Amino acid sequence: MLTKRLASFFSGGGPDFSELRENECGVGKYSIGYKLPGSAINLNRRKEQFLSCVNLQSDLFNSYLQEDSNRQCVRVGFEWWAYRGAFFQGYFGLLGKLSMYIDVNRTNFESQVEQDNLQSLADYLKKDYWDYYEGDKGVNWESRQEFKDDIFTNGDTPSQYLVKLPDEYRVERINEIDWLTYSLVGEGTTGSHASYYWGYPISQNYYITVGFRARPELGEKSIRLERMLTDAKKIMSMVELRKE
Repeated sequence: MLTKRLASFFSGGGPDFSELRENECGVGKYSIGYKLPGSAINLNRRKEQFLSCVNLQSDLFNSYLQEDSNRQCVRVGFEWWAYRGAFFQGYFGLLGKLSMYIDVNRTNFESQVEQDNLQSLADYLKKDYWDYYEGDKGVNWESRQEFKDDIFTNGDTPSQYLVKLPDEYRVERINEIDWLTYSLVGEGTTGSHASYYWGYPISQNYYITVGFRARPELGEKSIRLERMLTDAKKIMSMVELRKE
């Protein structure tokens, strides 16, 4: 009991699971339903609109298209929550932020995935992430170039300036559907924040991801990341993907 209280003190508030909002979106021959906990916050950022349907025809899909790191996607759901503790903790009590993204992603034109085949999605992601981050003039390549002549690091690039690619791709069964789950560290901007993903291929050219970005502030980052991952898994446990 004491351990739980200490963990709560160090990690702050977060999503309120006693208050849930249900949403659903049709995507091609599939529909995805999910529930969002309460205590969502406004961080002075524009909230994405909730879409009730995504048409996978190229011209209609392109009308909602956006870029997110290595992905071209249509965002069908988005929310964020703050973890706040005592005023003296973190940035005036802000201990961390957790964001949730539900995206319909389009594969690049050179590669495809196989519908309902998680291994094909894993193979695609491994190559796509490698090309984007580690390939010629990729994100990590550029970071290493910046530090190659740095006398303070002896030419080594500090780990916080590199995006760490997934160590493994695992299969996790949630509500009668097997999802591919994986994580990255430092995605988007450098630092110790983590991104957690659950993905599913719905056709040769499209796959769905439910992603969570956990960003701890100063202090007990490992405890806060663990707490945010626990909350992300709890939110993911309420996601239902159905083939219509």
